[in-house]
Amino acid sequence: MTTNVKPGTVEPAHPVSSLTNTKWTRPDYTLPSPLLQFLFHLECDMETFRHVGKGPYGNRSTVIFKGGRFEGPRMRGEILPGGGDWEIVNDHDDMQTAHLDTRYNFLTHDGATIYVQTTGTRTGKREVLAKLGEDTRIRADQFRMRLNLKMECGDPRYSWVNDGVFIASSGRSGGQVIYDAYQVL
Repeated sequence: MTTNVKPGTVEPAHPVSSLTNTKWTRPDYTLPSPLLQFLFHLECDMETFRHVGKGPYGNRSTVIFKGGRFEGPRMRGEILPGGGDWEIVNDHDDMQTAHLDTRYNFLTHDGATIYVQTTGTRTGKREVLAKLGEDTRIRADQFRMRLNLKMECGDPRYSWVNDGVFIASSGRSGGQVIYDAYQVL
């Protein structure tokens, strides 16, 4: 898929009048374009990946998170050890896609615990993705890794995360996952 949209911008919705294969009941109903507000930068340190093997849902690997750190204008703190990723990898021709499924906890600088769950994909050329764990020279623009984040917190200071929509642009370098998270407004 090619696009003329530049990173950091949103492609505007097509005018409903140009979508002619469907009979629309409300073609005049105008929706706002989403905005992305930077939430935090994160670096997560990982243990060694463990290959589980081909099972009923695909070729699974797991990795436990050792910890890490995150910081942004509204929140900062550390990633608590013990979370992890339970990914399923699919190969197709010379490409590979990992379906990511993570769960972990943040501890904010002011003592709140936030549960984080991400889903998403890491996709790219198989030869590039095979080297991610060892070759820190691989840049994040040599593959695509995008995440959907869900967060939960019982602390009133961070209750706003319970109702937010969050996404991230991510990468992996050696034993780390690195991402920039955004709130969709």
